[in-house]
Amino acid sequence: MKREKRIDSYRCSLEGAERERAGRARLAEQRARDARAKLCDLDHYRAEYLLGLGKRVADGMSGPALRDYHVFLGRLDEAIIQQRQAIVRCDTERDHDQRRWREVAIQLKAVSAVIERWRVDERVIEGRTEQREIDERTLRQHHALPMEG
Repeated sequence: MKREKRIDSYRCSLEGAERERAGRARLAEQRARDARAKLCDLDHYRAEYLLGLGKRVADGMSGPALRDYHVFLGRLDEAIIQQRQAIVRCDTERDHDQRRWREVAIQLKAVSAVIERWRVDERVIEGRTEQREIDERTLRQHHALPMEG
């Protein structure tokens, strides 16, 4: 069995792992983008809410309604804090998944290079063998010719 055939199953498993890791990295990147978009939405909503609060206070707002506004604003602030933490987690997961993807891709590239080098070596050996066989046939044919003279 040729050397590249022996390592080919390993290369195939690396290709599968590389595709899987690439998919995970894409999903992690999407989750990070989604988390950032959600934070933007929350920040935008908070700004609109504060603007609405200013208008209502100017129009004359009751004490209980103002308290409810502040309670809701506190909950919104807590949601923003949690979303920022979610972004940190998403970024960490994304970085990890991208790092693992690069590691597998590097392994795959290295194994593929070894296989290609072995194929080149195999072709060189086959070429030398063929040349030796041609040289031997030519030599036998030359010795088999009757001598002139």
